[in-house]
Amino acid sequence: MTEFTDRWQQSGNGESTSQKIRDVVNPQTDLRKKLVETDRSLNSQISKLDKTITKMGEKEKSLFNKTTVAFQKHEATQAHAYANELTEHRKAMKLVQGAKLSLEQVQLRLRTITDYGDLANVISPVGQVVRTVRKNLASVMPSANDTLSEINTGLEGMMQEIGSVPGMSLSFETNGEEAEKILAEASVIAETKMAGNLPSIPEFQDQTTNTSI
Repeated sequence: MTEFTDRWQQSGNGESTSQKIRDVVNPQTDLRKKLVETDRSLNSQISKLDKTITKMGEKEKSLFNKTTVAFQKHEATQAHAYANELTEHRKAMKLVQGAKLSLEQVQLRLRTITDYGDLANVISPVGQVVRTVRKNLASVMPSANDTLSEINTGLEGMMQEIGSVPGMSLSFETNGEEAEKILAEASVIAETKMAGNLPSIPEFQDQTTNTSI
């Protein structure tokens, strides 16, 4: 986060809006500290999601192999059971992958902040993204709840500080659109990655019908 600190300080030296705000309240050092702490928490959570994705990938391979073997042995009932479990598991994988990509975008946007104007534009949409990710992961990865809750609390605190600064405003309508855009892009990328890396689940319906006849 050294580059972020340098950018913030350089911007503060020459940017009149930031100087005016600094004259009213003096939380720049505190906000820098909060951003560094948030970045650290995001790093930790992204790393955990990455490890979870790896473990889920291993389980996906196991389920796919079991599905294929059951199909080859003409064990239709077992094959369908494995196929259904595999389908649900892949949905969960996509959700976790999308969550990771979303948090990476949150981190990227926070790292581009150089002054209060940037923070006011970024803080609301990334906060909405974190809240959505937390909600989406609740049933798949409940262990992420505490960290994401802390990150969200920190972002809300910074949002309140920005809202209390004279001359600064937050456009929640625009920011809501930005949050939706981040989440939608992450979902598309996650789906594309999975489609390119995972083999198709065999179709069993016809074989089951033929066997029953």
